[in-house]
Amino acid sequence: MSDAWNEARGRMSRRHGDPRRPSRPSGSPIPHFEQQLPSPLLAPVPFANGRVLAWAALQEMERTDRFLQDTLADLAHCHQLPSAERALAVDIASGVIRRRRTLDCLIAKVLTRPRQQTEPELWQILRMGVFQLLFARTPPHAAVSSSVELCRSLHRDRWTGFVNGILRSLGRLQIDQPAQGPSASSLPADDGRWIQFSADIVPDPQLAPAEWFADAFSLPSELARRWVQQLNEADRIAAGFSFNEPPRTTLRINRLRATRNDLQQALTAAGILSQPGLLEDSLHVPHAGAPERLPGFTEGLWSVQDESAQNAALMLNPRPGESILDLCAAPGGKTTHLAELSRDLARIVACDVSRHRLDRIQLNQQRLGLTSIELHLIGRSGEGLPTGDFNAALVDVPCSNTGVLHRRPEARWRFDAAALAELNHLQTRLLLTAASRIRRGGRLVYSTCSLEPEENTGVVHTALHSLPDFQLIQETLHKPGAPADGAYQALLERKP
Repeated sequence: MSDAWNEARGRMSRRHGDPRRPSRPSGSPIPHFEQQLPSPLLAPVPFANGRVLAWAALQEMERTDRFLQDTLADLAHCHQLPSAERALAVDIASGVIRRRRTLDCLIAKVLTRPRQQTEPELWQILRMGVFQLLFARTPPHAAVSSSVELCRSLHRDRWTGFVNGILRSLGRLQIDQPAQGPSASSLPADDGRWIQFSADIVPDPQLAPAEWFADAFSLPSELARRWVQQLNEADRIAAGFSFNEPPRTTLRINRLRATRNDLQQALTAAGILSQPGLLEDSLHVPHAGAPERLPGFTEGLWSVQDESAQNAALMLNPRPGESILDLCAAPGGKTTHLAELSRDLARIVACDVSRHRLDRIQLNQQRLGLTSIELHLIGRSGEGLPTGDFNAALVDVPCSNTGVLHRRPEARWRFDAAALAELNHLQTRLLLTAASRIRRGGRLVYSTCSLEPEENTGVVHTALHSLPDFQLIQETLHKPGAPADGAYQALLERKP
């Protein structure tokens, strides 16, 4: 590995210009009210409720371009809100990030002045209000009144009439009966539903499919164009619906300590609804809340892991007595799954370039009662990689995350096709490095949470040109929402 590790990850996480993002005209003075608004992180008084916290988090993200989870963690010292209000803040902020482009289209439809004349802080309130009005199943009167009250909580009473007017105008555009499907006057909601409007909101899907897909499902134009070319219409729309809904929680049962039936009974006894998953060791919990508060967490009975991610270790099929390399191990979900599948009787060498991330694996290993995992800190150029050969390897590489946009709401706005070339270079090197450590007759699984061909089949087939003694045994592309996350896995085998 080389500095490409840092460069590729850095470029994919950098914000790129978005003409829909509120901005102040070049060279214009900072309005007086903005000078008086401190950074949310320096707020002198606790936040009054979850909506104020959501607004502060969104504003701080605009200022710093940090991840929502990190921003909310930094804002924790500014409030002592109950869990319900914190959950409301997460729901609203995440929803606004996911639906940003669609929300901006809707606001622009009823805006009577140039967007540049609307303060960015006020625009954020409008986004939050429109999200609640149309996409959060909030009663219309509550969406409007809470947005007006948010203006007052921020001591911006002069915004109240404007916010009230914009939201009520949009409410009047919505038609009570649902739409039948895609059109210029409909938008996707959730659970496959479509909202019908009395006027065109987005481009015609037949005349401009990429522009419609970007506006309707809230995606950067670059990514929308790629998917229109790569995916058929049904898969594309299914992916769009999946990426705009909050992710579900799936538990992977630790088969060394419990069965699915055991855990389901414990959840039922605690009043928590659960549903068996498609995999033997998976259990869906629709309303999980904070996972660490669920029965069995402290006892190590389960881990949170989506079914598509579980398929990586299942494809490798680790066995007792084997030596297994996990080259990009952190945060360790797949690592601990390897240990459980091999009955904790294999030697699993888990490598990563971050000591902090390795420490997280250590904590999970202890909680799950596993002893077969060895942690190795390696350098970004590959120094420190354990010597010797292995029966099997898992290479879960850094990627663009386009298969899990619902779990990482910011990821869609950080997508950069130009940076894929750098990522592909890193991914190919990681795959070749792991392959060089596989003994004859051994096997390797290459894994991503991406839908992009360059990161998936492209990397595998490029690597195979340099690996004449390896053959592709199986590859699987998991479609997002069908029913799990989007992901890709390929099983390679070295000839005896």
